[in-house]
Amino acid sequence: TWRVQCVEGKCVDYCPTWEEKGLWFLSNDSPTIMKEVAQSIETREQKYLSPIEAFKVCDVACRGKTGNVPANDVTKAFVDTNLCRCGNTTKALTNITLSDFSSAHDMMTTCGDSKVFKSLRILSINDTQPICCPPIEEEKLQNGNQWKRLYSVGGPKLEGSYFAHIHMGCGSLDECQDVAREKGAEIAVFDIISSYCHLARNVFELDNLFSVTKDNTRRFILDLRNPAKS
Repeated sequence: TWRVQCVEGKCVDYCPTWEEKGLWFLSNDSPTIMKEVAQSIETREQKYLSPIEAFKVCDVACRGKTGNVPANDVTKAFVDTNLCRCGNTTKALTNITLSDFSSAHDMMTTCGDSKVFKSLRILSINDTQPICCPPIEEEKLQNGNQWKRLYSVGGPKLEGSYFAHIHMGCGSLDECQDVAREKGAEIAVFDIISSYCHLARNVFELDNLFSVTKDNTRRFILDLRNPAKS
């Protein structure tokens, strides 16, 4: 699954496993193989890839056709390192444009109604695709811990003074809880879309439920003030 990061004032989808190897946000320090492959698939002149281009990279790597790039090099760089899964050429992104990915993060777009999310639902495990983070199964997120869905009916109504916003990469609730304890937070909020762990102190309770951001149902909160409960 993709994660989200703020780049040049806008939200962009990216793959943490690729970024760890310097293969998503392009720079002068990017590996030579990435620069060559990006050029061979006519990547746009920008400083990062898009999911559309990541699928193209994997398709190229799996088919062994990369223009002037030796097939064994690109396969070694993207397939043998488990950055791409090879299979059938996917039809999931056939009618998706770069603007569709941008609008998916617009404040007026509900994630469930996004054209991108709807298209990716037809992606099969047998399709050629980038290997990113393990899927987050929301129904299993709260098993065995005290995380609660933010602003749900009957749920916690806590706010506080946020002092840290930490990107967790492919991490999830356990990793967010660990860093929250380490930094002395009173509450932690984990966003499963952006993979950010928001930490706060000086906690207070809201009189009424209200949504301060879009898709707050994708955020989970943990009260760390009582160790016995968390």
